[in-house]
Amino acid sequence: MIKFGLIYEICRPEPFDGFISEQETYWQAMEQIALADELGFDNVWEVEHHFLEGYSISSAPEVFLSAVAQNTKQIRIGNGVRLLPPPFNHPARSAEVGAVLDIMSKGRYDFGVGRSITEAELGGFRIDPEDSRPMLDEVLPEIVKMWTENPYPGYEGKYFSMPERPVLPKPFQDPHPPIWMACTQPASFDLAADFGIGVLAFGVGAPGKIVDSLKRYKELIKTPSRQVGKFVNNAVAPATMMYCAQDPAEALEMGGVAALWYGAQTAKLFAPWAGKDVKGYEYYTNLVHDPEFIAQFSRPFEERIQDEYSLIGTPDKVAEGVQSYVDIGADQIICMIQAGRIPHERIMSSLALFGDEVLPRFRTG
Repeated sequence: MIKFGLIYEICRPEPFDGFISEQETYWQAMEQIALADELGFDNVWEVEHHFLEGYSISSAPEVFLSAVAQNTKQIRIGNGVRLLPPPFNHPARSAEVGAVLDIMSKGRYDFGVGRSITEAELGGFRIDPEDSRPMLDEVLPEIVKMWTENPYPGYEGKYFSMPERPVLPKPFQDPHPPIWMACTQPASFDLAADFGIGVLAFGVGAPGKIVDSLKRYKELIKTPSRQVGKFVNNAVAPATMMYCAQDPAEALEMGGVAALWYGAQTAKLFAPWAGKDVKGYEYYTNLVHDPEFIAQFSRPFEERIQDEYSLIGTPDKVAEGVQSYVDIGADQIICMIQAGRIPHERIMSSLALFGDEVLPRFRTG
């Protein structure tokens, strides 16, 4: 049975004058998540971003997720993702924060990890982009040890070192929360499979492009070569824009325009990689020169929301999109609902309609 999640960037697009405040953006997100909890959504994911004005003001996701945990009953909360390079977050602090979130949610916590794909964030924390992947590779197994060993024996590495210490508290879930990784390029899917962890598929471009990567991941994870956790999480969760309305014109006006805005903003994040030869970021350098990738932004959004995997439209159209994800073997669909300038009340009505007319079609037993 496929699961349903939400993801929040906490978008607040320009121009800011006449739009909702930063405070309202956060509290509206809280109301939306509370409704999703009542409707039966399974997960809510919160990003960690820095310095990306307009695109995301979610710089302290653990604070927000802790509040979410206290205002919900069933929905799981998760980092989507926590940035693991030590200049962003010391590994011991990641272990501690994750454990407390697991405790405060009474075992409803998922630990999603990533390294950042924007020059603004990496540069802001003085991280050499070529170090970001090996930083994640070094840190992730140590966080698992911090959760499961007492005392933690200490570590001497290239990117961080610390002496033996009791890293406390320990997570509520035994032996630790499920681990996931953000994947936006095929090589990341392969790495997640090697690690034996789940995939948060934040792909760029048409959602259907993840199909080949998903199939390869499902095969590779049968025999993970570098399993980091105490158990394998073999789930794939693609993310996509969702807007459900009885009126197709409303879906186009609200969800279609927001999806177009979000796609354009995402493309801007990759623009600084153009013309650069950075190890580990070659995919993004090539992407900004890919005619097919560029062409998608000139397609009318009336056409784009008719794509097989689109979740923008009437309940029947959205259900067809969900079924497309079911057919390729996705384990969860992560819906982006708060993007662009969709008014809060429209987001709430879209969520309610999805919960009433789409979600029940995929619940059995």
